[in-house]
Amino acid sequence: MKLSRLRERLARGADVCQITQQRIVALENAPDNRKHLRQFPTVEAATILGVSESYLRQITRDGAEFNSGTVIGNNYRRTFSLAELHWVLDGLYQKTGDERYRRRRSATEKLQVIAVANFKGGAAKTTTAVHLAQYLALRGYRVLVVDLDSQASLTSLFGLQPDTDVQAEETLYPVFRGEVDSLAGCVRQTYWPRLDLVPANLSLSQAEFEMPVRAQREKDFAFWLVLRDSIQRSATNYDVVVLDCPPSLGFMSINAIFAATGVIVPVPPSMIDFASTGQFFRMCSQVLEQVEEIDPEAKEVDFFKILVAKHVITDQNQKQIIHLMAANFGDMLLQNPMAVTTALDGAGLRKRTYYEIDDQVGTRQSYMRGLAFLNAVNAEIEEVLLKAWDRHDSVRSLTTPSAA
Repeated sequence: MKLSRLRERLARGADVCQITQQRIVALENAPDNRKHLRQFPTVEAATILGVSESYLRQITRDGAEFNSGTVIGNNYRRTFSLAELHWVLDGLYQKTGDERYRRRRSATEKLQVIAVANFKGGAAKTTTAVHLAQYLALRGYRVLVVDLDSQASLTSLFGLQPDTDVQAEETLYPVFRGEVDSLAGCVRQTYWPRLDLVPANLSLSQAEFEMPVRAQREKDFAFWLVLRDSIQRSATNYDVVVLDCPPSLGFMSINAIFAATGVIVPVPPSMIDFASTGQFFRMCSQVLEQVEEIDPEAKEVDFFKILVAKHVITDQNQKQIIHLMAANFGDMLLQNPMAVTTALDGAGLRKRTYYEIDDQVGTRQSYMRGLAFLNAVNAEIEEVLLKAWDRHDSVRSLTTPSAA
């Protein structure tokens, strides 16, 4: 097949894919299907707030100080919107002064920027990033999630079609081109309270090609600090920024690593992924060494953690690899792995995150098991964040059942 013919077929294939995606999105975003956040039953709401179910029922009942929620059924069970739970959370902190209920960082606590990175495709970077961002928003933190991958999978999970709903100037593209120096023009509110998004599309792949040209054109251009500087200028109203990195060690990933105060590397427990991760570490080390020669003070992180992702709990080979990882990585390895469950797979097929689905995906047992795995991973990462903020009392409260 001649090159011209191949090019024509590829162009035709691209058009067909785009038309098909537009039709699917039109169906998904019909008025009755537009993405929105579900209500949370009392058992989940109590977990989110860090209180017991009986205490939550007591303070939200009719006539109580934090009366809220929607009564369902004849037994007066309630469900809550996330906005209502945030209102209760803030009210409890104002009323009691108990640090367990404080989410916003103080003036002395620096903005935490978490890069979720690994240049191996299929390592669950986007899954990790989106669920971490949503977990933190559930808990009441003000979160900005940034999509740095031109494939824009994370953007799609928030109900946006990258090719039609997102323009190049609404991504980080103008930031990397040097046309703007802040994120103000590309931050979008989502249907999640306290969770905003910087979307992505294919324009970011163009930025990867243009950055070297800019580096040659502009004298003393610190290409590795573009994202860090833009975040510092425009993200002061957030507590945490989560960066979803592309599956490569290009300019986007390098910028993410230098913008980060902490790095999380998801690693599926297979020999292929393990070897690829080793190469990723080696290349990162070499890049950091080169930059350090130019700017010795360019990088400082509060934490660097490895997450076991896509763990099949019945796979004995994976168990052996995890054992080796624990023995060799030590405290760099998060103790809780992210296990694969039927319900989690079903959520992905429906273009919803696990925190957005109800227990009708798979069996309730599978749903609750997946939720427990996911919450354990994200609670451990939250604990790492709190330690970085030196909130030792709050860290203990994560592992101590609350009587309130």
